[in-house]
Amino acid sequence: MQGFSLRGSATRLVVLGLLLASVAAHADHDPFARGFDAVPVKATAAQHSGIALEGTSNALPAGSFRAALLFDFNWRILALKLGDEKLGDLLPYRLDAHLLFAYQLHERLELAVDLPVTLLQGDNFQLLRDALNAPNFPGAAGVGRTTLGDIRLLPRVHLLDRETFPVGVSLVAEVRLPTGSASSFTGERGVLWAPRIALEQRFTALPVPIRVLGNVGVRLRPHAQYLNLLVDDELTLGAGAIAELPNMGRFTDVEAVAEMHLGTPLVRPFNFDQADTLKTPWEALVGARAKVWGNWGMELNVGRGINLSSGYGREALRVMFAVRYDETFIDSDGDGVPDIRDRCPNEPEDIDGFQDGDGCPDPDNDGDGIPDGEDGCANEKGPKHTKGCPDPNYDTDGDGVVDGEDACVDKPGPKSNKGCPEDENDADGDGIADKLDKCPDKPGPKDYDGCPDTDGDEVPDNEDDCPEQFGPPENNGCPYDSPPYVVVESDRIRIKGNVLFETGSAVIQKQSYPLLDEVATVLRKNPTLGPVLIEGHTDNRGSRALNMGLSDRRAKSVLEYLVAKGIARKRLSSKGFGFDNPIATNDTALGRAKNRRVDFRLVRAELETEKKETVVPAGQPPPPGTTPANAAPGKDGKP
Repeated sequence: MQGFSLRGSATRLVVLGLLLASVAAHADHDPFARGFDAVPVKATAAQHSGIALEGTSNALPAGSFRAALLFDFNWRILALKLGDEKLGDLLPYRLDAHLLFAYQLHERLELAVDLPVTLLQGDNFQLLRDALNAPNFPGAAGVGRTTLGDIRLLPRVHLLDRETFPVGVSLVAEVRLPTGSASSFTGERGVLWAPRIALEQRFTALPVPIRVLGNVGVRLRPHAQYLNLLVDDELTLGAGAIAELPNMGRFTDVEAVAEMHLGTPLVRPFNFDQADTLKTPWEALVGARAKVWGNWGMELNVGRGINLSSGYGREALRVMFAVRYDETFIDSDGDGVPDIRDRCPNEPEDIDGFQDGDGCPDPDNDGDGIPDGEDGCANEKGPKHTKGCPDPNYDTDGDGVVDGEDACVDKPGPKSNKGCPEDENDADGDGIADKLDKCPDKPGPKDYDGCPDTDGDEVPDNEDDCPEQFGPPENNGCPYDSPPYVVVESDRIRIKGNVLFETGSAVIQKQSYPLLDEVATVLRKNPTLGPVLIEGHTDNRGSRALNMGLSDRRAKSVLEYLVAKGIARKRLSSKGFGFDNPIATNDTALGRAKNRRVDFRLVRAELETEKKETVVPAGQPPPPGTTPANAAPGKDGKP
C-alpha cells in the first residue's frame, strides 16, 4: 500500500518546488499561517485618479464626492508547480465587489473608504493534497468561497498644485483593517499600513491632453507565510497615464487609462535569486471610462501579471467593471445648496423649513404681504388683523364670498362662479382663461400659452414638430440626427441645442449636463481656444432689470459648471444681455424658447464678426448699438 507520513510530506514539498515554496528555509515562522491577501493591488476610491493609482486632487471644492460599485474578477492567482512543471492553480479564480466612496472634506483633504466582499472564490487545494497523497496535510486546508475583505481607509492630503508647481503632489495614508479572512487569502492577519506619495502632471501640447501619474510608497504589514512563500514589508511603485478623449455620442468625459504596478520586498528589493520565496508582484492594467448620463458613468478595465506564469500578484487575467457617480460641489453663497441646484447662487437660503432646497431666501413664505418674522402663520395666507393667519370668514377681495368658499381669493367675482370673475372661465383648469388659452382643452403652463410640453424640451406641443421627442427650439423641437452637437466656428462655439434652466432661475436642468460636458471636452481638447465669453439671453417676459439679472446669473452658472469640469477660470467670462439680443419673435412660445439661450462667443482682439440685424419685438425700442431688421431707410438710402 502506498502512503505518506506528515514528515514525508514535508520532505516532498521541498522537492515539489511549489510556486509557493519550501518550508525548511524559514523554520522560525509557521509555514502554514497564510495571512495575506492574494490580490495585493486594489482599485482606488479617490476622485480624479487612475484605476489603482491616486492622482492629485488639485484642490477640489469641499463637498465634492465620488461613489462607485466595482466588480473585480481575477483568474489564476495562486499556482502550484513541481520543478518547472505547473500542476495547476490552488486559487483558480476570485470575484470581489467593492463599494467605494470618497468625500472632499476640505479643498486640501479627501477621505475615502473601500468596503470589499469576496463574492465567489475557487478552491483547488485538493490538487496539493493529491500531489502529496496526504488527505490530511495541514497546509492544504480549503478556503472560504464567500468572505469579507479588508476594509481600506484612504485619507488623501493635497500638498502642491500641479498648475503652480512642476508637479502636483498629494500624500495618501492608506490603512487596511484586518476584517477579511486571513486563512482564505482575502485579508491580512493584522493592520496593514500603506502610505505613499502621489505625483501628477498634465500635458496639453499633444493631440489629446494626457495626465501622467506616479505613486511611490510602502506596504508595512505583519509577516505572513504560506509554505515557502514569504510576504512581508514591500516597496510599492506605480506609473500610468490618462488620455482625455473627445466625447463619443452620449459618452462624455471619455478617458483611456494605462497603468503599471510593482511591489518588491524591502529586505531584498527587485530580487531574482530568491524568486520562489520573496516575490515581486508586477502587473499592468488598461481601461476606459466615461459618463453616460449627467454625473453617472461606467468604467471597464482589464489587466494581467507581467510574467510568463501566473502566481501571487501576477494573475493570468483581471477584469474590473464599475458603475460610478461623481459630483463636484460649488456653493458660492455658502448656504449648503450647490450652485448647480441653487436658484439664487449669490444669495444664501434662509433655512426655515420652507422650500429650503431651492437655495433662495423666502422673506414671505405664503405671499400674504406679511414678513415671516411678523407672520403668525408663515406658511398660510392670512390678513393682517389675524397676524397673517387664515380667517375663513374674511373676504379679502370684497366680493361677498368669504375666503373659505372663494376659489379666487384675490380677484372679485360672483358667488355663482365661486368668487372668480366671469370672464375667466377655464375649461382645462390650468389657471389660464379660455380666451387666452391656445390649448383650452389641454392644461399647460402660462409660459406656453396654456399648452402642454409633453417631451419637456420647452417647445409646447402646438408648435413642436416632434412633440414626443426631446429636441432644441432651433430645430423646432426635433432632435438632431447625429453628433457632433458642439461645433467650433470662426467666432463662436456653436451648440446644437439649448442649455435649459429651471423656470425663472439659474439652476441648470440635468438633461443639459451632457451638452455642457461636451462643451467642456472641446475646451479641454483645445487649450488655445478662447477666451470664451458665455452670453446669457432671455425672452421678453418680465421687466428689463429682472431679465438682465436672470441672464447674468444663468451665464455665470454655466461658467461655474465648466470650471467644475476642469476648465481654467481665466479662459472664461460671462455676461447677461437680458432680452436685448433676440434671434426670433417673442410673440410665440417657440420664438421665446429660441431667445432663451446661452451662446459661447470666442473673444479675440483680431476677430471681426459680421454685423447682425436685430429682431425687435413689436412695441419695444431697439437696444442701444443695434440695427433693427425692420427699420425704414432714410432719405440717403440708409436706415
